[in-house]
Parts: sequence; C-alpha cells; structure tokens
Amino acid sequence: MTRVFTLQSGRKDLPPNFAADLNEAQRAAVTCGPGPKLVIAGAGSGKTRTITYRVAYLIASGVAPSRILLATFTNKAAREMLSRVVSLIGEQAAQVWGGTFHALGNRILRRHAPVVGLQANYSILDDEDQRDLLKVCVTEAKIDTKAQRFPAPAVVQDLLSFAFNTQRPLPEVLEQRAPHFSQWTAELDRVGERYEAKKRAANALDYDDLLKFWWRLLEDHPATAKRLGTQFQHLLVDEYQDTNLVQARIVERLAEHNGRTLMVVGDDAQSIYQFRGAYYDNILKFPERNPGTEIFKLETNYRSTPEILEFTNASIAHNARQHRKTLLAHRGRGSLPVVVPVNDVYQEAAFVAHRILDLRDEGVPLEEMAVLYRAHAHSSILQAELIKRNIPYEVRSGVRFFEQAHIKDVVAYLKVLDNPFDEIAWRRLWLMMPRVGNATAARLWDTLRSSANPLAAATGDALRKTLPAAAQPHVKRFQDDLRSLREALPDAAPSALVDAVLETGYPDYVRATYESAASRLEDLEQLAVFARSYRTLRSFLSELVLLGELYGQDVQAGSPDHERLVLSSVHQAKGLEWRTVFVLRMTEGDFPSDVALREEDGEEEERRIFYVATTRAKDELYITHPLLDLSPRGSSQILLQPSRFLQEIRFTLYEQGQIEEMPSVSRFEE
Repeated sequence: MTRVFTLQSGRKDLPPNFAADLNEAQRAAVTCGPGPKLVIAGAGSGKTRTITYRVAYLIASGVAPSRILLATFTNKAAREMLSRVVSLIGEQAAQVWGGTFHALGNRILRRHAPVVGLQANYSILDDEDQRDLLKVCVTEAKIDTKAQRFPAPAVVQDLLSFAFNTQRPLPEVLEQRAPHFSQWTAELDRVGERYEAKKRAANALDYDDLLKFWWRLLEDHPATAKRLGTQFQHLLVDEYQDTNLVQARIVERLAEHNGRTLMVVGDDAQSIYQFRGAYYDNILKFPERNPGTEIFKLETNYRSTPEILEFTNASIAHNARQHRKTLLAHRGRGSLPVVVPVNDVYQEAAFVAHRILDLRDEGVPLEEMAVLYRAHAHSSILQAELIKRNIPYEVRSGVRFFEQAHIKDVVAYLKVLDNPFDEIAWRRLWLMMPRVGNATAARLWDTLRSSANPLAAATGDALRKTLPAAAQPHVKRFQDDLRSLREALPDAAPSALVDAVLETGYPDYVRATYESAASRLEDLEQLAVFARSYRTLRSFLSELVLLGELYGQDVQAGSPDHERLVLSSVHQAKGLEWRTVFVLRMTEGDFPSDVALREEDGEEEERRIFYVATTRAKDELYITHPLLDLSPRGSSQILLQPSRFLQEIRFTLYEQGQIEEMPSVSRFEE
C-alpha cells in the first residue's frame, strides 16, 4: 500500500475577488472546469486579465503551479502575465512553466536531449550565427554563384525557416515566395541538408530546431510524451491565432495525455501573420480537432467608443470563415469615424500633419496619436512632411524610410550621376558586386579619381581591367546599366531616374540580398513618388540630406523624449492602442494589397489586417484614400478606387470628410 503525503504552502491565499474584477464572460472562462476550451477574446476585451486570473484561479483551487504550462509569443508577455499572477496569488506563482514556445522547448529539451539524439549542452545559434553557418554551407557545397546571383544567407535562412514552420516542401515555398530563385532549387536543397548536418556535428540548434526536436520528442517517443503530458495538468496558450502548424501540434499532442485540459486564447479576427507561417485553421478548427470544446466569447470592449466598434464590426462581418462575435462598447458615445478622400499622396500627408497639429493644440499628446499603414513604403511622403513641419515622430515599422539600406543604394546611383567625384557613393555601388571587397573598391577609385570625367571612365575598359576575373561579368552589367542612366540624365526628372535605376540589375540584387524583397521594391517605387515633388536631381538629393534622414541626424531636437507621434505598420501595431488613429492609403491595390489578394484566403486576411488597424483607436479614427496617382512614367493621371473595405461599409457608420482648402504643396527647385 502506498501512502500519499500532500505538501501545502505556508500561506493560505484567498482567491482574487473575481466578482469585482471580472465581467460575466471573463468569469465564466476563468472558473471553467477541465477539458478543451477556446476563448475568443475580441480586441480590447481584457484577454490578458482573463489569462492571468485563470492561472491565479487554478493555483488558488489547489493546482500546483509547476503543473501549469503557459505558452506566449513574447518573453515580455510571459513576464507581464506571471508578475500579475504573483501579485494576485503570491510568490508560488513563479513556479508556473511560462514563456515563449522556443523558451519552453529549450527548457524541456535540456532535460530530455539524449532521447532525441542531442547532447544536453547544445549551443543555440542566434540569427547572425545561422547566417554565418549558411554562408559556410554555400561555400562547401561548391555552388557556382558567379554566373547568376545566389540568394544571400539571410534569404536562404528565411526560406528554410518558412518551409519548416509551414511544413511544406522547399520547392513549393520557392514557387510561392521566391520564384526568381527556382533555378537554384536543387542547390538550396543541398545547402539545407548540409546546414542540418553541420548543426548536428557542432551540437548546435537554431530557433526552429527547438520546436522541431520538441515535436520529435512527442511524436517518436510515446512514453516521454505521456510523461510530459501528465506532468502538465493545465495547458494555456496565448495568441493561438498566431501559432504555426508545429506549435499547435505540440500543445495538442501534450493535451492528449492530460484529459485534453487545454485552454487556447486568441482572436481569429486578428490573425494577420500568415506571411510568417501562422496557420489560421489552428484557431478556426480547434473545436473540430478537440471534440467537446467549450467556447467562450469575450465581446465587451473596454478600449473604443461604440461608433468605432460599430464600424469595425460591420467590416469584419464580411469574412465568411470566422468565429462570429460582436464587440460591444463599455464606454459612452463618441464621434463617428471619418473617411477623408484626398487628391493625392501629397495632400494626404499634408492633411494628416495638419490634423495632428490641431489635435495637439486641442490637448491630445503626440504619443497618444498613431498613423498606421499596410506597407512601410506608404509612410515615405508623410515622413518628409512631418520633418518639414517639425513634428517629432518615431517609426515602429522598421528603420526610418530614407535610412534603409536599399533606399541608400538607389540614392548612391543618383549621387554619382549628379557628382561623379563622390567616392563614398561609388564605393557603395561597387561593394554590391560579387567578388568586390574594400581593397578592390579602393583600387577602382584610384582608377577613377585621376580622370577628368569619372562617370565616363566608369564605363570604360580601364575600370574592367582593375577587377578580378571572377567579377568581370558583373561589372559588365553594371557598366551597361550606368550607360543607360547617363543617357537618361540630361532630360529626366528625379522620379524618372529612380524608375530608371529600377530597370537596371539592381532589383535582382535586392531579391538576392535582402529579406522581404517585394516590400523593399515597393519602397523604391514610393521613393520615385516622393521624388515627383522635385524638378531637378540636385534639389532632390540636397533636400534628402537637409531633411536629416540619410545620415540619421536628430530631427527631434528640443522635444521631450516621450512626445513623439507613432508611425507604424498595422502588423507592428497589433496589441497597442492610441486615442487617435489615422489609417493611410485605403485604396484598391494598396489596402488590400494586390500581392496578398493573389494568395489563398488573401482578401479575408487583408480584411483582418484592416480590422486590427481600426480597433487600435480609442476616441477618434481617420481613414484617408487618395483619388489620383500618376502613371509609372508620370505621363498621365490614374483614377484610384477606394478600398473595397470602405465601399462595403454602410455610409451611416462613418462621416465623410472634405478638404475645402489646403495649402499648395511645394515643388522644389534650386
């Protein structure tokens, strides 16, 4: 006979006051019994509060903290939730297994490494380590990268990772995400195999391996899977709409051994990370995979006014595949969202900047306002306008527009056209060529600087003779491109010159060198749009420097550090909120994105992105859509259609804005 001894903590904490701190729907989710649970937590509905109170409730009900696993998507979220639980229930909550999927996978693998053929002292490769190792693999695979550009290590890393997280073959991923590399399919497969072998030989794992071997532990070793599954009496997962296939398989396999006591929390209407490998059906079909699932819906929104919520509800209702819900406002009435047609992107920037200054005068701090956009490139014209009006801002969607590497690359082409003696610009161009390093670049400059006309000399035989044989094919293409740019120079406007650079071999360099090549090329198209404000190349280049952008000068002098307007892509804004939100460029082709519409479920995901954008606003929501654009060559005007997401919303749910008088937008000349 076995005697069982129960250890109790020295303190007896009372459960939190659920009646006072939770609404009825939250309380039902927090106090539910065992079994599979799906909590659909609408925007601003108190998701974090519900999860933390659920953990606190379980501990207060006698569940050992070490038998609770809480998976989140950021370490910050895990720390925040667990610290809240500690404040509710005491220090014992620190024993909860909380963290990101990768952190939890690492913790489990350290204990069970030999089971899956690993040593417990394995190293973890960070992003830079992974790229360095892939570079070695490409070299050792003896791939001839000289004839055509082979993808850079960062691009290879992204493709291999996406293939793993979506559980799709690499050729299929290449066809979808990088068809321009399809000729390298066999070589990329070889690099991937060598990369895996070298990691194993080095006793090293990358981030994806932490999930791969955790899954292998559960899939190939039933006894260990059962032991782990029964160890965790309760499993909770935050942001389930953002999980990929592997992550969902892991937690649902663990749940097979604990009576399927798994609570997943999220909002299918905010599933917007398909491009990272998130799998929408994880949350949509959770009840099908887990029979007997009890569904809770948190529909009381504590963030936005009723008018904003009525607008957002009307939009997301057009999605067919969803867990339907209706957000209800806890707050009192406010103002209708405002949809503002503007003539073009310049007037759009002027209107937004002008309205921001008015709102600041009315008492809304800059940090309580945000401008959101579908693509980072859509902020380019606005950033220039904000700088001219001395409105301090911070960019949450990446590097400031004009500080990005690919923008600087194209500007380097323009600078040598305007000033052929610009050594720094020449060096930047040369270093893009394969087999050209700093020493070779120095020799090339020595060849040019003694010339009376460096631009002409750069297309001559003397330059080619300075280069190693391996670089000869690439410099010939570069010289051909330079000749075409020189021919366009006398009569071309700055925007036409940017377009001309995009017809050279530079786009191939972008695709082979940078991640997110499509969005970077879109940035460059927006650079051409920005350049339309200038009549001469010199005035355009001068203004870029005077704006303080290209060289990272402080454009926010004299402003308190916290007083900054936020510019952000919608993806980066998820989970955040502001009193006033502006959403830019709501036109067909921009939002929704043309590229996204070509993908399966593309329109519905784009509508979810719009839903995320509009639900960030607490008090005021402004949406702008330009009416006109110029053709790529600038020879004619194109009529733009308002986004379908605006056209499908009943006009009584928003106010139509009208710009009666705007200051003329200046066209700069020397």
